[in-house]
Amino acid sequence: MDIFVMMLFGFPAAILSLLLCVIGVLTQKFWLVIISAVLFAPFSYYLSGSPGLAGLPILLPGFQVGSAVAVREKSRLWAWLLLIPPFFAVLWVAGVVLVNT
Repeated sequence: MDIFVMMLFGFPAAILSLLLCVIGVLTQKFWLVIISAVLFAPFSYYLSGSPGLAGLPILLPGFQVGSAVAVREKSRLWAWLLLIPPFFAVLWVAGVVLVNT
């Protein structure tokens, strides 16, 4: 059961979500980006519990949904721009983990 929780809330789900986002934008399939937003939601919920962030990470899947809307409207530039905050959030967490270990 612990492995399932780790896979759902941890880096594997976040990385899979970002990978699906990239594939969805490249292939112009908005439903892949929507699925990635659903996969990213537990990770962002976990991040919103950390002190100092004031619950703002819970908004990160919204950027992915916005990217899906941009893909559906055939605006690739906006689709890529809206994926920047989730990518930076994952990179920031990875950096914090690597620096503190």
